[in-house]
Amino acid sequence: MIAQWIKRLRGILVPAGFGDGRSRNADLADILRDDYVNLLRLADQVDDHAGKAPYPSVAARLREISAENRRTAAALKEKFPAVAGPGAEGTELPLKTGTNHWERMVHDLEDTKTLETRLFVQAVRLAEEAPEISGLLRDIASIQAHNKEIFIDLIARADPQANLS
Repeated sequence: MIAQWIKRLRGILVPAGFGDGRSRNADLADILRDDYVNLLRLADQVDDHAGKAPYPSVAARLREISAENRRTAAALKEKFPAVAGPGAEGTELPLKTGTNHWERMVHDLEDTKTLETRLFVQAVRLAEEAPEISGLLRDIASIQAHNKEIFIDLIARADPQANLS
């Protein structure tokens, strides 16, 4: 029973490819590249939603979040230039949208929470193997946690019934 639970937990925390003979550096590069792509895609999505926000103050907050994600991605790229190499073209993934401002921000919140969780899990998993990378991922996760709180506040103030584009 416990062995099955540990096996399931390991399957969740250890991504496919780890321990299959691939280079540890290649695995780390893939992880960091995915994080870089996800940060840029989320920045693009939030920026797009800022352009559709019904109020200038909300648009400004969304643009701040987008800019923060871009700065974070740039810092990741500066520290590990390979993240912007082959495979980073995924930033052209379709952006999530919604029928109104509230729905769009809910998508932004969900994506921010997903990214925060992913970063935190990676940081914990890499704490012993690569403490410098783990620390960086924790810092980025902390930024996403702050952004998550901003989204929660903005969503609480938004009208979910508004049919504004």
